[in-house]
Amino acid sequence: MNVFIKVYPAKNGDCFLISFSENEQIQKHLLIDCGYADTVKAYLKNDLIRIGEEGGILEKLILTHIDADHIQGAIRLLKDNNLLKFIEIKEIWHNSYRHLSEKRQIGIDKSHKRILNQIIRRGYTLKKNDVKGEHEISAEQGTTVGALILQGKYSWNSDFEGNAICTDFKREISISESVKLLLLSPNKRKLEQLKSFWRDELYRYGVSYDDGNSELYDDAFEMLMSWEKDNAIKRSVEISAEKETFQDLLEKPFKEDNTVTNGSSIAFILKIQEKNLLFLADAHPDLIVQSLKEYNKDGIIKFDLIKVSHHGSFNNISKDLLELVDSPKYLISTNGGRHNHPDKETIAHIINRQTNFHREIYFNYITDNSKYFDRADWKKKYNYSIHYLNQAPYNLSL
Repeated sequence: MNVFIKVYPAKNGDCFLISFSENEQIQKHLLIDCGYADTVKAYLKNDLIRIGEEGGILEKLILTHIDADHIQGAIRLLKDNNLLKFIEIKEIWHNSYRHLSEKRQIGIDKSHKRILNQIIRRGYTLKKNDVKGEHEISAEQGTTVGALILQGKYSWNSDFEGNAICTDFKREISISESVKLLLLSPNKRKLEQLKSFWRDELYRYGVSYDDGNSELYDDAFEMLMSWEKDNAIKRSVEISAEKETFQDLLEKPFKEDNTVTNGSSIAFILKIQEKNLLFLADAHPDLIVQSLKEYNKDGIIKFDLIKVSHHGSFNNISKDLLELVDSPKYLISTNGGRHNHPDKETIAHIINRQTNFHREIYFNYITDNSKYFDRADWKKKYNYSIHYLNQAPYNLSL
């Protein structure tokens, strides 16, 4: 079976369309994240229109976590699809506030409602220097991903009986007899951290926390959570390229990501017949290691593809994770914007491990840090090659 992964130009974000066929039947499709609005307009929408015209559907739309570079394009996709119905979406995975709340819908105090609406109107980011196309949304109630899912009457987290996508609720989801998703993240602890962050932020804005699942809470939650990255871990000053050595990169200490939105990422193994693909979203390595050890207790787990967590951030890998997994193909999605991802340390640690097979590192943009490793002496010594998916059709085939 051939598996095709279309790695869309999504700036510093993620957008992957996975297509495969079983027994020469009609192709099945999974969409993981949607990048930004112009990712959808310029690339994704046309492909989904074609798939719909051919009678195809999206088996799953998986929105891994609330972060503009992963879900903002879903606003454009769902708005257009709600109006034009160009593609059937069988199931959407997306954790919103309603999935963290234990109470039914409640009334909201008028003053609190006003503050929540102010949060919503500010949109998906606090930054004022957004790249063109990244901030194209209508910041008003009813235009969040959650609101548009409800408007379109899509099946929402139905694989989890309407609860949060969470390893404590369910681990394995079947698409067919030969295609399965094995959930690795988030767990209940990571989702509780997300909920606590939401409660603390509401207090900061003068809203007394009340555990209810009003749609207004959903919308404000989605906007407010997307701002957390403004307080992300600050990178230390790097050694100049002239003085930096490969060993310098290997000796820098790991410092794990502590952002709760990344910690809530939906990460999973996609099993398609004999092929195993690891999609890590922006997940925290501590939980991935824990889940993988429960999945396989013996030795290194070899995957046919590993989508590297958080666009190659060094804060989202660890020694324990690197000792647990490997693959002949690694995929990193980013244009290097904002955080200068992928981090050199990440790539150095991936290629430094001894192996009896050749590693291929795939990027969907040429960046300074991808070019840094495009050296003949290093490629020969560490047995790897650099590949780019920066031109149509943007496909990586397995």
